[in-house]
Amino acid sequence: MGSFSLLVRYALSQPENLLIMDELEQIQQQIAELQKKAEELAIQKKQPVIDEIKAKLKAYGITAKDLGFSEKVGSKPVSTVAIKYRQGEKTWTGRGRQPKFIVDHVKQGGKLEDLLV
Repeated sequence: MGSFSLLVRYALSQPENLLIMDELEQIQQQIAELQKKAEELAIQKKQPVIDEIKAKLKAYGITAKDLGFSEKVGSKPVSTVAIKYRQGEKTWTGRGRQPKFIVDHVKQGGKLEDLLV
């Protein structure tokens, strides 16, 4: 047995060290309980404020847009891309992978420019 493990065994066998460990565990448990109570209090205090704000928004007909918020958080406005190529009802914007009608047209000897809008 190494000297370190002997030292640990000796330290743990001393009654005053066991009392210190028990006290430390009790303090840590109290801290955890107090943190939980603090979180619960914060939730209890916050909910009435949220309810009051919602009621006032509804009463005055205020929307998120009126306050400068977008309707969807984190969404970007969708932009439409103009159609560049057409063959009958089939269209392609020129972005992304070429659709089958474009590939087939080029394979048959046609030029991409033939389908320009």
